Amino acid sequence: MIPMESNLRQRPPGAGSHPLRAAVQVLFFIGVWFAAQFLLQRLHWPLPAAVGGLFLVLALLAAGILPEHRLAAGADWLLGQMLLFFIPPLLAVVRFGPLLAHSGLRLLGAIALGSLLVLVGTGLAVERTLRWERARQARPGRGGQAR
Repeated sequence: MIPMESNLRQRPPGAGSHPLRAAVQVLFFIGVWFAAQFLLQRLHWPLPAAVGGLFLVLALLAAGILPEHRLAAGADWLLGQMLLFFIPPLLAVVRFGPLLAHSGLRLLGAIALGSLLVLVGTGLAVERTLRWERARQARPGRGGQAR
């Protein structure tokens, strides 16, 4: 018989996955997200709140301020729910298997080419905007100085 819990981490006694404990830990993660969103907006840093929250939790764990077992149940529950994000693509692969078998390489090529065009187009647009902004700031009488 295969055990239901695939988590091989050793936890201290009393750190089981009680539903209330997991819910409180998930609420903690949500609070960290909101705190990171607030902090990043105040600092005007162009990072998503999820990335800022990840660094915040990592710093708390690395410093020993927050022990891992205090977040384990909530993290396990959240990781278990991630499968919900992958079910629709999996169903599409199963449902349209013959189409993918027949035209899979062409679809993959179209996706790769489309992604490449978006990346190149975005890069060119950003580069052109930066050049325009630098030229605008370098003009006398605009209040800006050449950088």
